[in-house]
Amino acid sequence: MEQFAEQIFHRNSRRPFLWICLIFILGIVISQYSPIPLYVYCSITFIFIAITSFFIYAKAYKADLAAFFLLLAVFGSGAVHAKNFQTFSACHLLKHSGDFYDGPVLLEGKVISDVEKRVFWRGEKIVFTLGVRAIKTKSVWREREGKVLVNLFRDCDIRYGDEVTLEGKLYRPFNFINENNFSYREFLYRKGIAFMLSVKKNGFVEVGERDNGHPLAALSFRMKHYLSDQLERYLSHEDAGMMQALLLGERGDIPKTVYELYKLSGVAHVIAISGFNIAIVSCGIFFVLKMFPIARSIQYFLNILLLIFYAFLAGGQPPVARATIMAVVFLLSFIIERQTDAINLLSLAAFVILLLNPLVLFEVGFQLSFLSVLSIILFYQPMINAFYRCIPSLKSGEKDMARLGPIAAIKVKFIRFLVQSVALSLAAYFGVVVLIGYYFRIITPVTILANLVIVPLTSLAIYLGMGLLTAGVIIPFAAAPIAACISMVLHLTVACVAFLADLPFAYFKLDDFSLKIVFFYYGVVVLAFLIGYIFKKQILKEETV
Repeated sequence: MEQFAEQIFHRNSRRPFLWICLIFILGIVISQYSPIPLYVYCSITFIFIAITSFFIYAKAYKADLAAFFLLLAVFGSGAVHAKNFQTFSACHLLKHSGDFYDGPVLLEGKVISDVEKRVFWRGEKIVFTLGVRAIKTKSVWREREGKVLVNLFRDCDIRYGDEVTLEGKLYRPFNFINENNFSYREFLYRKGIAFMLSVKKNGFVEVGERDNGHPLAALSFRMKHYLSDQLERYLSHEDAGMMQALLLGERGDIPKTVYELYKLSGVAHVIAISGFNIAIVSCGIFFVLKMFPIARSIQYFLNILLLIFYAFLAGGQPPVARATIMAVVFLLSFIIERQTDAINLLSLAAFVILLLNPLVLFEVGFQLSFLSVLSIILFYQPMINAFYRCIPSLKSGEKDMARLGPIAAIKVKFIRFLVQSVALSLAAYFGVVVLIGYYFRIITPVTILANLVIVPLTSLAIYLGMGLLTAGVIIPFAAAPIAACISMVLHLTVACVAFLADLPFAYFKLDDFSLKIVFFYYGVVVLAFLIGYIFKKQILKEETV
């Protein structure tokens, strides 16, 4: 068995998880766009697994042929997983949607998500997800199941885990796909939510047994609300809304004009917890841990634990969990002290996330997160090398720096840092520019410049925000000065964003953006990369000879 694994995964490739992840993704995609039923995928997957097992335990086998059938089994597993994720029981709401379109219905169930208060144009509303247990139509209660997104247009004391009975209008989510290539209905469907319930101000609401949810989830939501209240206590409503987005992943209180400016300047990703925010938090944790005489492996382990705790504090939302899984996978590779490949690790992180929910593959956030990281892995170093060829002095070592003198050395280090930042921004931008154009109908060239300014300011705001939350609990008298610094940094950041968005040619809004352009762009990128790889391999071969 060990010999087989060695031949399969290390004979021809240092990136086994890359191929496993790609084939698994292919299975998910094919299952979504083909009418083949679940039992067919189950059958062929079982056959491929049986053939692979035969090759493993047979006395004579060919590793390449075994690997081929193993990947076919992975393909089938991806298709089965995606199909099974969308298979509903006979009493699911989707199977009986014709029963409740005529008028108001009564729903009985349990609150299975955090309860959020949101502002809309006519006032405030309470939003949460209800795990349905029964539905009453035409004076008859029937056992049903499924998730429903509830909009309750009245103030009511409802918490996670409460058993509730609600009266309202049940309907399918509106589809806003005509405005851009983002479908709100499909977005909710991937979360298992197929219906929405609108409860008016005079609608019937009854709260039964309380706090009947999972204790860890309840604790997570309570701590998140506590931290949110701390931000509201020391900051203005607008500043607190920005910090809630940066630290807790809640964007509901960001002013729409401010969010629009961030979007036009191409830096909207910094005001929602993503890989960028988790990376900033991880760097801050490392900075603190380095103050103590702790072994490097223990520092990595503590960083992982604290990142998981941070995700717990933020309510464990999907974007937070996704970014945390990516960070944990990369940090674990350092703990085991084994030479690893960045693309292999990224593929492993993607595979783990898809195991949790295969439909997340079709979410914009998932695609942008992994494409930007992959683009940085592939193109950052070539761009740095190109810059160094243009400015050879940037490659100066420590000895060369000492000969230059202190002022010249600082100048070289600053230019090197600036060049590295530009290369990083360019690498990430090239990876997602076309995808952003397709989904949001906008191209933002100013992003490359904006990242150089907004990312450091946002990082500073995140660190100050973590300091404010810590001070609010431990040393309250220090909270007010930190809050004043946060306000100043946020106002400066928004001013810079507004200035950048107002520059000539900062952005271009598009009337249409075909999916063919997306495939053509990434096809050209992959082809160029493969040609460059083959060319580089040929040169190395000739030099060896």
